[in-house]
Amino acid sequence: MNNELIRKKVIMNPYKAAIGLTLSIGFIPFSVSAADNNLTYIEEMGKRLFFEEISLNNNMSCSSCHSGGTGGTNGDSTTNLGEVAVRGSDPSKVGTLKPPTNKYAQFLDGEGKVIGIKNFDPACQAFGGTAPCGGAFWNGRAEGDLIESFHQINVFEGLGNEYKTIYEKYIGTVSDQAHASPYTNPVEQALPDKKSVCIQVDSTAWGKELYKYAWGTELTCNDENIDKEFARFAVSLSAWQMSSDNNRFDSKRDVALRGDADGKFPLDLFTEQENHGHDLFYGVGPGTGARCFFCHQSENNEGVGKFERYTNDRYFNLGVPYNHEIPNAAEPNKGLFDVTSNGAHLGQHKVPTLRNVDKRPDRRFMKAYTHNGWFKSLEQLIHFYNTAAVPTTDEELAECAAATTDEEKLAVSTACFFGKTRCEAGEWEIEAAMEANCWPEPEIKDNVAISTSNFGPVGNLKMTKEDEAAVVAYLKTLSDKSSATPPRSYESRPYDERRLK
Repeated sequence: MNNELIRKKVIMNPYKAAIGLTLSIGFIPFSVSAADNNLTYIEEMGKRLFFEEISLNNNMSCSSCHSGGTGGTNGDSTTNLGEVAVRGSDPSKVGTLKPPTNKYAQFLDGEGKVIGIKNFDPACQAFGGTAPCGGAFWNGRAEGDLIESFHQINVFEGLGNEYKTIYEKYIGTVSDQAHASPYTNPVEQALPDKKSVCIQVDSTAWGKELYKYAWGTELTCNDENIDKEFARFAVSLSAWQMSSDNNRFDSKRDVALRGDADGKFPLDLFTEQENHGHDLFYGVGPGTGARCFFCHQSENNEGVGKFERYTNDRYFNLGVPYNHEIPNAAEPNKGLFDVTSNGAHLGQHKVPTLRNVDKRPDRRFMKAYTHNGWFKSLEQLIHFYNTAAVPTTDEELAECAAATTDEEKLAVSTACFFGKTRCEAGEWEIEAAMEANCWPEPEIKDNVAISTSNFGPVGNLKMTKEDEAAVVAYLKTLSDKSSATPPRSYESRPYDERRLK
């Protein structure tokens, strides 16, 4: 970005900006880990359910796949580098997908309004037509009304009216995902049934007391009540995952925006490269830029919204290559098709939030990206978005070969500019493909969003190496500085009505 393009603004003292972080939200400060007794009872219940190793061999918890230190994704660097899918409580069993983040799916604003993933809708308005949106997980299987409508479970049956008033907001896509359920999935926590889960919860130091404090009734684990109790576990998990303990909003972007002189980009506390990356992300200024906001935007505000999630919760097939490192994955994952059985949705996966997209415990930690984890760095992923539309037809190859200058090559396509080709058939890993300067075939060739159009969402974004680096720099500002940590050992306390809501 040229200096002339940057508005001259008064640079705010970084110390004052940091102070503003704790004053601008109006509820538990996102930069501070909430003590367990600062959570409501249902939030603490959910947090302990999340971190307790409730599993077949007492060796796996929800946090085994969703680590706070890595932004709610897998916390094992070696797994991310290799097979990507996390092994279950029974280590001979393993899934077929990279765990999605459990952060910023849904949360509450300062007035208690739910923000985030809506219930699954097969016909949301989109790009002049309709397309599916909403629902949690890569394929939208957690639709948001399954506990009540599909399973016909009334979690408030037998409780006072106040519980429905307070807790109804926690029933939705996040509670459906918890209810799905990892606890009883044989490739995850692998318990045989709901009653086994309940018995393990009941045996903890906190299970009986917190359940009674949160739900106003005894935990029994009998056949008559087990469906309700298990559903209440799911709602409790949702309550904590929607809490400010789990969704921190203390990334560099959040701090800089709250401390900015006018609350607009370019931000005073951003580097020139980071501000340039923002402009490319939103298509601001000369050229069209990366235009990531077409999919990675939840509020129409050019990135200044307090609660921006950086996803539109829709589904696309980006043309990601097949990851041969995932064990037992004989076929590529079909994505949304597994929910809708609609051929137009084959290979489409949910647009993830970009919050915490680079969060890691240290620089050496390996993250994995996209639903199958084929990419291992943001640099690789952004390069794919920029250049995936490789020339394949005789006409495209001839046109690229005829271009002699960088300007002519870029006019043909970004892939031509970078010399990208289609990889030969075979089992390709990302590092080998990068070295060979080629992209393998998409794992599913139907409904691919890659386009040679200058205005397509993937494949021909006309960015230089410097532009790619700027977008990556901007994305790295979206990772929270602090993380949720496991709860302390439980200490029994007298009931405190203030912690009910």
